[in-house]
Formats: sequence, structure tokens, C-alpha cells
Amino acid sequence: GFSLAGPSSAPRKRQVRFSARHDILLLREVIAQNPFSSKEPGRIWARVGEIISAALQDENFEVDARRCRERTALLLDYYKKQDFASLRRFGTERLYAQKEDLLHEVLELEAEKGLMGATESKYQDEATAEMRKRALEELCQPEPEKPAPMSTPAAPETVLPTPEPEEQEELPELPAPTAKRPCQCCCQTYSEILSFLEKRAEAEQHLREEEMALRREELEIQRSKIALERERLGAERRERERRFELESQERQVILDLLKEKVL
Repeated sequence: GFSLAGPSSAPRKRQVRFSARHDILLLREVIAQNPFSSKEPGRIWARVGEIISAALQDENFEVDARRCRERTALLLDYYKKQDFASLRRFGTERLYAQKEDLLHEVLELEAEKGLMGATESKYQDEATAEMRKRALEELCQPEPEKPAPMSTPAAPETVLPTPEPEEQEELPELPAPTAKRPCQCCCQTYSEILSFLEKRAEAEQHLREEEMALRREELEIQRSKIALERERLGAERRERERRFELESQERQVILDLLKEKVL
């Protein structure tokens, strides 16, 4: 009555390994689709995976949205940390130069997403502050006067004796009834709360602007570092070429001398 469980028949996903050429195809498609600016980034990443899998169908190279997103994040992390050794792995200098240019464009797209998010947050904060202000103003308005109760049938009037002129002069004058005034304490409290909220919103906005300025400075510093690294690589390449040319000339001179001695 017992059955032995056999091995699972569900197919396992094949583990793919990205090469420098695969990274370049991925980054080009990320720039073309730009999942950073979409409100549904998961759908865009899935489209990127489908396009790359279809393009590399002959190599049996299949990736999904999660794999493409993780690989792009890893390459950006190498690029931000200036881990050029990891970026150069399994590729030539020409492929590395292409990968570096593409990563720079992807980094700019990611930075644009951060700027757009900060702008939307600013508009939302302004709208929220305006709604709070309107609500507090409505609370501060005085309550409308209640209508007077309906009169009941009057009782029979009682005739009072008319006071003498001397008594009329001695009676004090009563002040006329005044309308009910709104509570000044509540309005003052609400205005203080509104002022505090406005000051806090201004401070938060100022802090966000400083953070965005620092982010821009960091991007500029990264760009300058990348430019310096390119110049250094170009200088090293030129130095290698010059050294190779000198070595070729030396070998040619040695060969000429050997030919002269032999002849």
C-alpha cells in the first residue's frame, strides 16, 4: 500500500552565464525599453528577457525578468564602485569600452528616475499642504447661528403697574444682546498647527533639494573619474603600442645584424 516517491519530473531552469557579449545585448535592450521610466517596470523587464531569449535562441540562452534585472543591477554596482576588473572579466578591451559606454547611459536613466520621483513627491507634498490648509480654514469658520425655536402660544399678558417718572430714571440701562462670537482659542491653535506644518514642509523640501544637489555632484564626480580612467587606459594602450613598436624595431635590427654576419 506504500509507494516510493521517485525523482521530480518538473524541468529545472538551466543556469545561464553572462558573457561580455551577452551583457552588451542586455544593456542595449535596457536602454531601448527603459524600465526605469515605466509605471509597470516588471512588465518591461519581462519584455527585455523575452527579446534577449529570442535573439539568443540558437545558443539556448533563456533569461526572465528577474535575471535581467539582477544582472543589470550587478553591472551598475560594479560601475558605481569602479570595479573595472569585474567589468573586464571574460571580454576584450573593445567589448569593455562598449559596455562602459552603455553602463553610463543606463546610470543616467536611473538618475533621471530619481529626479522625476523627487519632483512628483514635491507636487504631492504641496497638494497635501494645500488640503490641510483648506481643512483648517473650514474648521476655523464660526458655526452658523441656530434658528430660533418655534414660539409657543403666549400666555395671557399680565398688566404691570407703570412706574412713576422718578422710578424710570433710577432703572439702569441694560446692554443690547450681542451675537455669539467664534472661539478665538481654537482658531489660534489651528493657525499654529498650520504654520508648523508649512514650516516642516519647507524644511523637508529644502532637505530634498540638498540631497538632489549632492546626488548631482556625485554623478559629476563619477563622470570625471570615468573620464580619467578612460584617459589612463588610453595612455596605457598607447604605451603598449609604442613599446611593441620599439621591440619590433629592435628585433628587426638584430635580424639585420645576423644576416650581415651570416652573409
